[in-house]
Amino acid sequence: MFTFSEIIYSQAMHNYATPSELKISLFNYLSSIKSSLTEQRNPMKKLKFLFGFVVIALTISACKSDKTDIPTSCDGVHWSHNGSEDGQDKWPDLCTGFSACGDENQSPVNITGVVTDASLPDLHFSYSTTSTEIENNGHAIEFSCDEGSSLSIGSLQYELLQFHYHAKSEHQLNGQYYPLEVHFVHRASDTDFAVVGVFFEAGEENDLFSEFLAHFPVEKGTYTDTTAIDLASLLPENKSFYHYSGSLTTPPCSEVVQWYVLKEALTASPEQLAQFEGILKNNYRNVQALNGRQIFSKE
Repeated sequence: MFTFSEIIYSQAMHNYATPSELKISLFNYLSSIKSSLTEQRNPMKKLKFLFGFVVIALTISACKSDKTDIPTSCDGVHWSHNGSEDGQDKWPDLCTGFSACGDENQSPVNITGVVTDASLPDLHFSYSTTSTEIENNGHAIEFSCDEGSSLSIGSLQYELLQFHYHAKSEHQLNGQYYPLEVHFVHRASDTDFAVVGVFFEAGEENDLFSEFLAHFPVEKGTYTDTTAIDLASLLPENKSFYHYSGSLTTPPCSEVVQWYVLKEALTASPEQLAQFEGILKNNYRNVQALNGRQIFSKE
């Protein structure tokens, strides 16, 4: 426990380990003051203890929140996957709008200990074509999708908004990463998203990459083309999946996502994967704790 002099000095010099540690020490010291007051008969000594009581009370008041300096607006707040000042371990404290990044139902996760649930509804993809718009937004390579493609799950229909890539994969399967993962992002409402994840493994060349990888913006920017992309051709034939409830994997990390990670992986050549990794520069979030959530499997 900090001594009284150490507490006051550290408060003045901002040299304590954490605000929470300081609070604990202050309350412990406060308890010792209470005990000492009952034992002291000398008025001057009582006065000194009371003075210490007042100083500590003011200090606790000043430290009542560990996060009083977090900006309330996220406008213009920069975040990264690996930065020392704005990397993923700092996301919850960059602004109040990113606080969900520290919540309990976050994504991605390690897919393990799955439970088969044959009652889960199948995934019905109604994908058409889209014009080509490829953006490097500084965090991922993203393909915007024209209106008209959707995903139906039971009675719910989700509109396909975009798909983007992460290298390495964000999800793990039994503790193992894949070299690449694509996320197809669908929305039914602002509080209900369905994201379909597909792993990539080394193998045959990927047709989409063969056509467009050379045009992927290496830095922030956008490439457009009139070429129509057949969205249905981007999915594996087998649509069996793993399912769990989670979040967006980037700020604001909102816990509004139903995740469906397909079991069958796509392929890309080792050269394509290496080129992709060179552009994306490890833009994956670390796996998050399940915190009691169950992962289900549907064939």
